[in-house]
Amino acid sequence: MNPITQGLLITAIGMGLVFLAILLLWALMDFLVRITNDKPTKNAPVNVEKIIEEPVIETEDKSQRLHHVASVAVAIAMSLQKQFPIIKPQEPGTISAWQSSRRSQVLNQSAALLNRKSRGTTK
Repeated sequence: MNPITQGLLITAIGMGLVFLAILLLWALMDFLVRITNDKPTKNAPVNVEKIIEEPVIETEDKSQRLHHVASVAVAIAMSLQKQFPIIKPQEPGTISAWQSSRRSQVLNQSAALLNRKSRGTTK
């Protein structure tokens, strides 16, 4: 058996084992999810035709329900705004401290590389 064929065989076996392990882990996760997942309780069947035929919002209460929905949406938006504050973008000419420190690191690395190269050519 020549080295190329041997290398291809070893590669195929290795890739096969990797995919087999991935499938085994997938099956194990699926099994654990099925075991630990709560079983839904069996409720009475829902009559879909009745739900479709009934109007969702009556004309009398339509404005009241819309106001209620709008107030709930505003309350949710306000609570989300407190949890996740809006980050204001910086002005176009400024950079953050992180950017400036990273840029100085890159410049120092470039200068060190140039110094090593220049020292190597003089010897």
